[in-house]
Amino acid sequence: AFWPVIESQGTDEQAKKWLDAAKRHAIVGCYAQTELSHGSNVVGLQTTATFDEATDEFVINSPDITAAKWWIGGLGVAATHAVLQAQLISKSKNYGPHIFIVPIRSPLDYKPIKGVTVGDIGPKAYGGFATVDNGCKLICKNFVDALFDNVRIPRDYMLMRFAKVSKTGEYQPPVHSKLSYGSMVKLRVSILSDAGWRLAKSSTIAVRYCTSRRQFNPDQDGLESQVISYSSVRHRLYPLVATAYALILSGIDLNKTFNVMTEQLSREDATLLPEMHVNSCAFKVWGARRSSEGIEECRKAMGGHGYSIFSGVSEHFATFVPANTYEGDNFMLCQQVGRAMLKQLDNLLKGKPYNLKTATYLDVLISNPTITVDANSICDPEVQLALFGKRAAHLVANLGRQVKAGRPWGDVNMECWEICLAHAEFLLLKQFHDTVRDLQKSQPILVPVVQKLANVVNFLSLFYYHFFFGLLQDIHT
Repeated sequence: AFWPVIESQGTDEQAKKWLDAAKRHAIVGCYAQTELSHGSNVVGLQTTATFDEATDEFVINSPDITAAKWWIGGLGVAATHAVLQAQLISKSKNYGPHIFIVPIRSPLDYKPIKGVTVGDIGPKAYGGFATVDNGCKLICKNFVDALFDNVRIPRDYMLMRFAKVSKTGEYQPPVHSKLSYGSMVKLRVSILSDAGWRLAKSSTIAVRYCTSRRQFNPDQDGLESQVISYSSVRHRLYPLVATAYALILSGIDLNKTFNVMTEQLSREDATLLPEMHVNSCAFKVWGARRSSEGIEECRKAMGGHGYSIFSGVSEHFATFVPANTYEGDNFMLCQQVGRAMLKQLDNLLKGKPYNLKTATYLDVLISNPTITVDANSICDPEVQLALFGKRAAHLVANLGRQVKAGRPWGDVNMECWEICLAHAEFLLLKQFHDTVRDLQKSQPILVPVVQKLANVVNFLSLFYYHFFFGLLQDIHT
């Protein structure tokens, strides 16, 4: 994230200075946000950057060990500089988290700069990220001689494309308070594509293995049956292949939208940011959950040999499963989606336009269309989207009733969870069908195969949640 954060949050001059050095490998960067005691709660970060007008510098400080930067990829051994999130303090006022470039080690001898204690946090679960030096850093504060021990950086080491601090310490806020969130969204966008490709690789390995592996039921020539011929194996692996396609296709589309948003943000236009935030949250939760579960299912489908590291599947699981936690814990992000959809519901009830164009499925709460489902119509893309849209809309309406009845927000996390997954599945299926529509013009020979993959994803989601059966019955009647 070092490069994209500087590109999106730094001025043109800052981007040229730091990225030119990074491209020459004169410096090695990392992104330092998470702390020992704060991860998803960015507002609660404890590291401070206090502006000193006398020297035109920021003083970077971690008040105690709980504020140590933790889990930072590349920090343990390799990084010479960090793009660091810290609380900006000027004229004794805290303006919240902002981004600074902070030297960690000398690029010449790699010794930590004065005032910085840095090291590797050690092995990770399942042996994942074994080659990544996740580090910890504590910028130490000496209460006797703070100026000597605190780390000082020039004022222009604060990334100032949007928010700025003058030589006199005057703070100039960004035009839009959420402009700095754009670079954080980038990491969630990349998780969706990573989820798809890792599941694709794992399911490919498992299908190929189960095709060549034979067990039981020998024929008249003594040749045993292929493992893939057993229904329990096909039912586990084939949907994972289809899910991988769904994730990859949606990842491509989400990345395109992100690039458009990034270009808009450079002009201080945050129009796309709310939608990108909500959709990337939903996709990250769904993709991380389904892909990590799917990769593990691939391992199990391969029997004992799947547990061997030489299968190639275990590495994908160990490396990807922490995606359920980093860049926002899944159960925290789903609350973001739930809250956003409640706002859209409020707009609907007040006759106002939606802020999110992907929330138009809420219209069914007013129109209440009848959807007839049978063995033939269930394969109709329009019927499928209507079903998934109505499910998501009813879940949002239910959350609205729960909140209106007085349930505290902290008590409706599971309702938000269901909305988050339903919203993601609606978007995944819509993207699948959009791809089919485009292929009809460009490569019609692929349409039957891709449509079948879309149907598999549809049916998998239909049967994944037990509550959906009740909704299907309601719609049919």
